[in-house]
Amino acid sequence: MTSPSEYVVTARKWRPQQFGEVVGQDHVTTTLRNALASGRIHHAYLFCGPRGVGKTTTARIVARAVNCAAPRDGIEPCNACDSCRDIISGRSMDVVEIDGASNNSVEDIRRLRENAKYPPTFGRYKVYIIDEVHMLSSSAFNALLKTLEEPPAHLLFIFATTEPHKVPATIQSRCQRFDFHRMSTRTIAEHLRTIADAEQVAIDDDALFAIARFADGSMRDAQSLFDQVRAFASGPITGADVRRSLHVLGDDVYFAITDAIAERSLARAFELARTIVGQGFDIHQAIVGLLEHLRNVLTVRATGSTELIEASDETRQQYSELAQRFTQEDLVHMMTITAHAEQHLRFASQPQIRLELLLAQLVHLPTAYDIGRLIAELEQLRSQPPEPPQAPTAPAPPQRDDTAVSPQPANAPKAESPSQIGAAMAQLDWQAFIATLPPTLKILKPILARIPPPTFTEHQCTFSCSDTGDAKMLEEKRQTLETYLAKKLGRSVAIQIVQSASAAAPSPAPPDRPAAVTRHELFPIERVLIEKFGAQRVAGVR
Repeated sequence: MTSPSEYVVTARKWRPQQFGEVVGQDHVTTTLRNALASGRIHHAYLFCGPRGVGKTTTARIVARAVNCAAPRDGIEPCNACDSCRDIISGRSMDVVEIDGASNNSVEDIRRLRENAKYPPTFGRYKVYIIDEVHMLSSSAFNALLKTLEEPPAHLLFIFATTEPHKVPATIQSRCQRFDFHRMSTRTIAEHLRTIADAEQVAIDDDALFAIARFADGSMRDAQSLFDQVRAFASGPITGADVRRSLHVLGDDVYFAITDAIAERSLARAFELARTIVGQGFDIHQAIVGLLEHLRNVLTVRATGSTELIEASDETRQQYSELAQRFTQEDLVHMMTITAHAEQHLRFASQPQIRLELLLAQLVHLPTAYDIGRLIAELEQLRSQPPEPPQAPTAPAPPQRDDTAVSPQPANAPKAESPSQIGAAMAQLDWQAFIATLPPTLKILKPILARIPPPTFTEHQCTFSCSDTGDAKMLEEKRQTLETYLAKKLGRSVAIQIVQSASAAAPSPAPPDRPAAVTRHELFPIERVLIEKFGAQRVAGVR
């Protein structure tokens, strides 16, 4: 067991000591190594980037490299000479680290300028490392400006900041700026694996990726979380240990949510919402995690590969299987709804209800049309010739029934008289009836609007059509129309379609509206659009 006095946290123990050990910032270390090799060392550097990505660490490596007595390959500090050891231990008088947050006054900068005049004691350069330089006051920046304009040959400034936009342009223009990047989840996980193997810590890949995701691009944060999880687990560290220690939702919850969405199971989705709230998880973080989860599913669905997913191999396989259950259009719609919910959550007085509403919207999300497949079908129909007009067919004469009519029992219901049918028809507004036709009968709207209203006899409704195409379309939809008409009248009605030249002609269309197109003039593609989407044909449009 390591004694408390000997224990060193992972972030300090594994702090890079050479340029080659800096992880994920090759664009910075390559430039600095080339500058050191060629002797083209600038007098001021500005290191920008988020926390925990190596800004101060790189500044210390530069300070040792320029003052090292025996640099390796003329670039890397040896970390063995007196100068390197003094800088590492913080005893060097030639390297001064200043906290910009607590030394931000004009007097502090004036004192720095006075000390900067004196040459270094042992090394070649006197290095000032100012961390969080954006915290300096405007007067302090102005006091520093003169020294940056005409610095002594032995002076080197290295500024580090997480908010470069707060550094005046006059300061930035006199520095070489290096932007340190947020590290990818995979880069952090791979480095943690190196540390775990060296420390002989048993930890699975799922746990490493969970730590790396929670660190949000910061290597130092990831190393601190690694120490926390290592202290929590009593044996081999698993992904479940990480989630319990850090109190974050696991991927299994998000996969369960998307399974409920795919199965249209609102009950299952509400059970998961109750679990999230009941176990005290942050609802905002849960929605953000769901949005990232949907992004991963969409990425796999769009690219057909899991290479862009930063997760363990087992989780990648789960994403590959899940992506086949959704279309790209559905996933984009789901991400849009989730993003809006995340934005509005901050204004919600009851976040739990907002989460449940989000899950209900996702479960009841209407399936989007596959536009590509629909266009292909329409193009196939376009290539087919239009249907030729058919010759009018006279209705078959009614067959005479010579069988004797047996007397009805005394308790048999009486047949409805024509007056009863007429009374029911009188209560039916024909134009309103046409306007309220269901989607399955939308194609009949223009036909019923231009032919005369039907005539009713006992259990029979007769339509008179002067156009063969209209008669054919009514015949195709006869059974559906009978069912709907019987529902409206409250009694069964048989439809008879009569084609007659003496039928009333359709009323002329208004000048600003084109005449309706008859059924036999429609191309197959037009018929599909009318039947499926209720479209109307507009004449004169190209």
